Amino acid sequence: MACMFKERKEINLMDKKSKPYMTGGIFVNLDHFLDEELGDQRRELLEKKRQAAGHHTKLEQALRNGDLEQAQRVIGWLEATLAKQQEMLLSLKEKLPGFDVAAYLREEFEGGFLTACQAQGLKVTGSFPAYEVFPFRVRVYPERGTIEVNEKVLRLLRPRALAGYLKAARDRLYRESFNAGRFIGALARAYDTILAVRRAEQGIDLPPGTDVPLHDIYEQLTILPSHKRQYPRNMFAFDLHRLFLADAFTTSDGRRLEFGDTRQRGKAIVIYDAQGREHRFGSLRFTGGGDSQ
Repeated sequence: MACMFKERKEINLMDKKSKPYMTGGIFVNLDHFLDEELGDQRRELLEKKRQAAGHHTKLEQALRNGDLEQAQRVIGWLEATLAKQQEMLLSLKEKLPGFDVAAYLREEFEGGFLTACQAQGLKVTGSFPAYEVFPFRVRVYPERGTIEVNEKVLRLLRPRALAGYLKAARDRLYRESFNAGRFIGALARAYDTILAVRRAEQGIDLPPGTDVPLHDIYEQLTILPSHKRQYPRNMFAFDLHRLFLADAFTTSDGRRLEFGDTRQRGKAIVIYDAQGREHRFGSLRFTGGGDSQ
């Protein structure tokens, strides 16, 4: 997951000042455009929606009662309300293309996004256009007017909406059941398989406790392309994180899981421990207990 980022650092909000963006001759951001420039039309639409609902109720009541005169009057009111709704919709339709989404995403989005993530208690690393909000990869595509979260295309361009989506998605992940014993057993089997294959291929003895790159472990767990789509690398990192939360590092045969650091930045997987501290691990090994030969 971390290897996708050229530079990794937690972003300081003080370094990111919001820039004004001009549309229609007025310096605005997206919130200003949607809430202020389009505010009157939106409020009018809501009011006409309320009025139309009331007219529908009165029309149905008149028809149930057989009051044709009242029904005719209400139909006239409803027609006028719907005509006004159509007028407001046309006004919105004309104004929406006037906002330059690409320029907004390039120049204005980041400051609001960092602030919104901070408000949700989300740590953000990376830099425009690629961020990581563990365990999610977030990438902004200004020319497309889209944002991808773990390759899922979203159009949540309001920073608080995107931050809310990320917080809710992360909370759902934490609520999902996680069998730490089963997961560490899968890691151990992948580890043993890799060592056995290397012994056979290289004709040399690789003792138990030999470091194996985390990348190789992930590749062994996701042999088929469909497996990688179902279980992307960042979700592998999240499961490793959950081992720290569960404080589960011992296999059923008594071996101890240990992680190794790496100097190769692109080979590291970023994992957070139970205290929220960031670690950059590149390998793992199983030691002690019933070491597998």
